[in-house]
Amino acid sequence: MPRFGTLDVAAALADAPQVGELTEAPHWELPEATLMQINWEVADEPSLALTPPACHPSIPPYLSLFAGRYPDSPVGAFTLVQLRLVVRAGIRPRGYCLGAVCDSAEATGALRTHWGYPVVHGEASLSVRHDRVQARAAIGGRDVVIATLTQPETIGGADLMPFDNLHLVRLPDGTGAIVQIDPEYAIHSADRGTPTLVLPDPQALGMRGGISLDLAMVGFTFKADTDLAPVRFALDPSLPAFQGTRRLEPKAAAPA
Repeated sequence: MPRFGTLDVAAALADAPQVGELTEAPHWELPEATLMQINWEVADEPSLALTPPACHPSIPPYLSLFAGRYPDSPVGAFTLVQLRLVVRAGIRPRGYCLGAVCDSAEATGALRTHWGYPVVHGEASLSVRHDRVQARAAIGGRDVVIATLTQPETIGGADLMPFDNLHLVRLPDGTGAIVQIDPEYAIHSADRGTPTLVLPDPQALGMRGGISLDLAMVGFTFKADTDLAPVRFALDPSLPAFQGTRRLEPKAAAPA
């Protein structure tokens, strides 16, 4: 029998972002982004309690740290550091975002309202040196993520798997949903390295004490042109994805 997540959706919705009209969100072009992803196995039962009932846990369960430095956006430059639990919506792997930190207040507001990122304004950075790439995130001066890739080696972009995001949100009508965020990537270059990941506060970024790091899997960094488009798919958080997924149709333009 397939396993489903056991997240208490009603309790989680109390802290979920309130979004606007999703089909009216802007389309952001985000050129020349620098991105990093680290995948790390985590303990099974605690992570199951963070997985929505709409989704299956991955086997083995694992976390996917995703950090991005975006030098050009409609609201200016910003850096975003995310913690995502890799799950399956139907058969497709997705990164269910537990929490994130952004260094721009304006970008933080837009990311929450238009795309439902569970993001807070804080300190976030992604630094690149010849021998390492490091992402850090802090809230109120307190570190919550320190992730590093060392000994980078060039790889082909076809070897990468940056997951689409899932976000639990509160819709304008007061109901809850999981929305899918599916950026596209035009990859310029990529490197694989040796990852390290430190999560100093087990209660931060939606982890709720339910993430226990086990074994490193893979880490890579890449440069790409990417984007953020209006949400196209929403899921009922309490139904299996193959039953509760619906496509959001853009609203027709008002007559002149």
